[in-house]
Amino acid sequence: MIQRGIVQEIWESNAKIAIGGGDGCSACNARESCMTITGKKPEAKLISVENTLNASVGDAVELELPVSSTIQVIALTFLLPVGMLVAGYWIMMPAGSTHGVLGAVGGLVVGMIIALLANRTLSVKKKYQMRMTAITEKNCSETDVSK
Repeated sequence: MIQRGIVQEIWESNAKIAIGGGDGCSACNARESCMTITGKKPEAKLISVENTLNASVGDAVELELPVSSTIQVIALTFLLPVGMLVAGYWIMMPAGSTHGVLGAVGGLVVGMIIALLANRTLSVKKKYQMRMTAITEKNCSETDVSK
């Protein structure tokens, strides 16, 4: 997954980068789904990454989350709750269909809680953090991010 952003602040060996929202949404293929779900245009987010390219404030940069990490996060976030839903159903089904439904709902809720906690745990590991991969433009304005 590649994101574009603008460096807002530099400290030590890190950079704070504004990504998403604003004009950055115009370059995203999923922009309509965000608008549909939230009812408004997403706002820019500030993220911190290691400044491995020695970018300066105002530089437009590309950030990437490795594909393997992206797939693992997607599998954990979506497949774990579904798997727990099915497991809850099959475990409780011998007691009757009502129990099966309750088991499925319980499994889904437990799966979502586990996925949320696991995502929060993974987000602090370096393998699951965005990396600066390129400086696309020096000293650009915020409207240039979507290019």
